Amino acid sequence: MKDDHIIYPELVEQSHAYLLSRSVDVSKDVVYRNMIKCHLIDQNGQPTRKAIDEGLVSEANDPNSLALFKARNPLFLPYDDRHFTLVAKLQEWAADLYVAKDVSKRIIDGRAIGDKQHAQAVLKYLEKQEGDHYQ
Repeated sequence: MKDDHIIYPELVEQSHAYLLSRSVDVSKDVVYRNMIKCHLIDQNGQPTRKAIDEGLVSEANDPNSLALFKARNPLFLPYDDRHFTLVAKLQEWAADLYVAKDVSKRIIDGRAIGDKQHAQAVLKYLEKQEGDHYQ
């Protein structure tokens, strides 16, 4: 049975997505088993006290938390927090130009999952805007 037919706990999904974003080719089953073996999650996928105490998992559920945003959007996990800004009026996180361009490039060249045509359009738009800015 393939991994995509099994529903894994959210922390396993997040960890798996992060590893893939770092070019680590590993199955969700291996991630799940190793997280249990290292006492990061219990059999139900809930974080252990060890994982919380070591700061690997947050107990906070602040809806404006950047960590929560990244957990829900694993494509952004590899990027340093300094590349993100909370748009207070919208209560949403925004990424800077570097992240927007890099994510688009990662999708286009197959290192990340996403709509390649949309990523190409975004990258073209951003590069045009950047070009217009310097003229």
